[in-house]
Amino acid sequence: MFLADLLVVFAVTAVVVFVFGRAQIPSVIGLLVSGVLVGPYGLSLVDDVESVELLAEIGVVVLLFTVGLEISLSRLMVMLPLMAQVGLPQIAGTTLLVAAVTWWHLGSLPEAIFAGLLVAMSSTAIVLKILADKGQTGTPPGRIAVAVLLLQDLLVVVAMLAVPLLAAAAGVSPPATETGAAHGSHAEPLVANPLLAVLIGFVVVAAVLVAGRKLIPWVLHEVVRLRNRELFLIVLVLICLGTAAITAKVGLSLALGAFLAGLALSESEYGHQAFAEVLPFRDTLASLFFVSVGMLLDISFVASHLGLVSLVVAGIVLTKLLVTAVPAAISGFPLRTSLIAGGTIAQVGEFSFVLGSRGQEVGLLAAADYQAFLAAAVLTMAATPVVTSLLPRLCDRLARSRRFGRLFHEPPPPSGRELADHVVIAGFGVNGRNLAAALTEFGVPHVILELNPETVRRERATGLDIRYGDCTRVAILEHAGIAQARAYVVAISDPASARRSVRVARDLAPDTQILIRTEYLAEVEELRLLGADVVVPAEFETALSIFERVLGIYDVPEETIDDLVDDLRLENYGFLRGGGRRLALRPDGTPDLFDQLGTCRIPPRSVVEGHSIGDLGIRAATGVTIIAVRRAGQLIRNPGADFQLEAGDEVSFVGSRDERAAANQLLAMTLSE
Repeated sequence: MFLADLLVVFAVTAVVVFVFGRAQIPSVIGLLVSGVLVGPYGLSLVDDVESVELLAEIGVVVLLFTVGLEISLSRLMVMLPLMAQVGLPQIAGTTLLVAAVTWWHLGSLPEAIFAGLLVAMSSTAIVLKILADKGQTGTPPGRIAVAVLLLQDLLVVVAMLAVPLLAAAAGVSPPATETGAAHGSHAEPLVANPLLAVLIGFVVVAAVLVAGRKLIPWVLHEVVRLRNRELFLIVLVLICLGTAAITAKVGLSLALGAFLAGLALSESEYGHQAFAEVLPFRDTLASLFFVSVGMLLDISFVASHLGLVSLVVAGIVLTKLLVTAVPAAISGFPLRTSLIAGGTIAQVGEFSFVLGSRGQEVGLLAAADYQAFLAAAVLTMAATPVVTSLLPRLCDRLARSRRFGRLFHEPPPPSGRELADHVVIAGFGVNGRNLAAALTEFGVPHVILELNPETVRRERATGLDIRYGDCTRVAILEHAGIAQARAYVVAISDPASARRSVRVARDLAPDTQILIRTEYLAEVEELRLLGADVVVPAEFETALSIFERVLGIYDVPEETIDDLVDDLRLENYGFLRGGGRRLALRPDGTPDLFDQLGTCRIPPRSVVEGHSIGDLGIRAATGVTIIAVRRAGQLIRNPGADFQLEAGDEVSFVGSRDERAAANQLLAMTLSE
């Protein structure tokens, strides 16, 4: 029963990955080991291996779809120089070197070239996972590795189309019976003529890219307008699997079609949200891919051919490391960067399994050679986390030595074009719009996240960096560069989403300042506990605004009003932070700022008559601050300490209820009392 097999796979994988995690061993190795344990060459815990492999192939499809979403066509254009300088020499050099070494064994040049193509491909899945886990995607070695991997993925089109041509040149025919496990499926092409198939393949690739730029964004725009997340996800799956099926039908791989769909979709305003929606499926299904790769490893074959397999693994790793490092160093990269980039992609890739399966079908690989290839490929994948961990340490040790120090000295990397020291704004309502306008005026870089598709499309047309995305999703905030941002402003009207966004942002960016607007004063404390640095309650600020305008009616000086508002804001917010004094509250719990304002008319024979404000020490004695005095219809604003009070003066002041009561008692006291 397939469900029982799947349960066994996930149970064993969970235990193995947990144990490996406690031992600080990368999870990719744990996934491969899990596959070995449950597979037909291990404990044979899984009966329906083909169904697991089918799910794993879907995982590769989803993985490459997200890879395309992350890379984007604009990023592809930026990477073209690296592809030409490092990627092409790496692929050509690996193919030719492996072909030269294996020619004598395989017996014909076409078969040797095919073996070279198998080794030339590297694992996009493993490399991107390792780079993401270590946060090194944007580093110089990471950029080199991603550029080379991207070119390899694109050239899979050529490699897949070259298989029947190589088979024809070698004069081989398909074996009578299928031998060895074949990973992945391959649809029968519509066209038997290889040259015509090549032409049709390139036409399909171009059509997918054009549709991705024109048709797919329009479809998604209409879907998003309905605000139906389930429909959005269904359409994404349809685009991903539909494109993969089309490319497979014309003789290309499923994964390539998914990659092209993601690449085309990445330029639309919905690319980031699409990535966030697909991400959970990618992680789960891609894990199955690594498990299925482990299932292919025949432990008995490795044990009986340990010397040969070890030699092949070492040869592949060293060859790919050097063939990548040499052109990178020639292109001007430091030696340390070049070697680390080479070590990062020094493994056989997942596309090689698809190529190998296709090559076995047409007779380019014998059964024994295919099993040797599988063993070497899986072991190079398992060795990648170890190589990527040890190689930088080795380079650093050589950099500290006298003999090799100058060779491995690496200058500080130039500043990249990635977002940094910017502001991320969630929500493009009135507050978000005004903030964005102010930041634009002062030249502050900023990114806006918005869920209204009409707003996103309209504002993007004006050149604004606004992206369709849910600010509560980790992937969306990561794409906006939350960890590198100086500030994150949450200006959305949904309280539940705002709270979740603050919590997610704080986990992703411990050092970023988080500011949030909320409707009610009562929510301030909770938001601060969730990680917000500054919380602005709308009802409190509204009351302050009215307070300012009322004082303006009484011609109170602007500087005095500003000082008073600052004091009131400090007192109220200080209380919410655990210090300071609280303003008077109305029964509903909101601050009564008008209750802070008091007036008193000085009666005849008052004890304060003829005395100055300074002599009386009114602020020290009562705590109030006199802000204005009206005398004979004339308003004296902000009277100084030497201002003398007279009978009939109407004195305006601010303070708490008790302070105002004390001031009234003092000012109204007469000599008869």
